Amino acid sequence: MSKLRLVLFTLVAAIAASVVWAASEPDDGPQQVVQRVSDSLMQVLREDRGRLETDPTFVYRLVDELFLPNVDFDRVSAQVLGPFWRDASPAQREGFQREYKEMLIHTYASALNKLSEWEIRYPPMRVEAGQVDLSVPTQIMRPGGQPVEVNYRMAFDGTRWRAYDVSVEGISLLRSQRSAFVRLARKKGMDGLIQDLAQRNATKAAGQGAGS
Repeated sequence: MSKLRLVLFTLVAAIAASVVWAASEPDDGPQQVVQRVSDSLMQVLREDRGRLETDPTFVYRLVDELFLPNVDFDRVSAQVLGPFWRDASPAQREGFQREYKEMLIHTYASALNKLSEWEIRYPPMRVEAGQVDLSVPTQIMRPGGQPVEVNYRMAFDGTRWRAYDVSVEGISLLRSQRSAFVRLARKKGMDGLIQDLAQRNATKAAGQGAGS
């Protein structure tokens, strides 16, 4: 479970606040985006730890405003649903993305106050001219633990680099979610998948509200 939390929040660190620097640092490469954002998230952990633990609204806003605007949800949705995304109606696509975003908010928010400080190492990498899709390798160094290899899949949309997947020690978060979502869509259809996500989100929201 600790490794899962590491997966979730190194992903947040990769893309959470790139909007903050998008205007002031338009020439940042993908590795620079990861490093800047990781440093920013670390500052939040140091300065607002108490608020993270006691103010759910602050945590949700941190995830919703900093993380979600920097995810290419059309790309993620198409990959995580495969043929079901291609065949889905506009209303079904909108419904899935709404519930998927809500699921991510609850997932990240529920574990954010458990995230501890870390050190990230950045192996040298080269971005070729015209390259618009690549992997940014990093190593997460944890006190008393083995380094964890974390690679961020990032794409350039013409304005800035955005992450759309993360793999930890070779395991892709996107592929893992695709397996679960496709299996459920085959069983229940797109409408059933959306309803299932909505029910899970409602249950999580009720549980987190009771714990606040």
